[in-house]
Amino acid sequence: MRYASKRELLESIENEHRTLIELLATIPEARYREGGVWGDGWTIDDLLAHLTEWEQMFLTWHRDGCAGRSPVMPAPGYKWGETPALNRAIQARHHSKSTAEIRRAFEQSYTEILALTTSLSEEALLAPGHFPWTKAYPLTTYLGANSASHYRFATKVLKRWLRSVA
Repeated sequence: MRYASKRELLESIENEHRTLIELLATIPEARYREGGVWGDGWTIDDLLAHLTEWEQMFLTWHRDGCAGRSPVMPAPGYKWGETPALNRAIQARHHSKSTAEIRRAFEQSYTEILALTTSLSEEALLAPGHFPWTKAYPLTTYLGANSASHYRFATKVLKRWLRSVA
């Protein structure tokens, strides 16, 4: 998604996050470990850990880029065409964590995303190539995909799952 302003980006991140949180609030926590939500037996906890890890990968890319390093994208040992394998590794890495741990990490990561977005100028967010590591793309290409768009995706996944188990 393309954003016309910093305000539009922030509103999108906040609104999509709020929509996801409101939907999660309607689901009993006892169901957060129930399989079949998405992918190969994923749970709600797996989905939230997935969102968190992708946010953290984005934050790492940004930190590395700002420090003059070339970000390893999407993650060490993975190419963009290998994201299904990366996502399975993320699921395996976090699957045994408690719902409370996963929710804390998810909210902390969201707070970090909001803080970074708020701290950056409109030019830094929207200008293509402002950061050398984004090449010809604006930062929002990576930021939006790993926040607002990802929250929207998770909301759709959860709604589909809830319809299927109703």
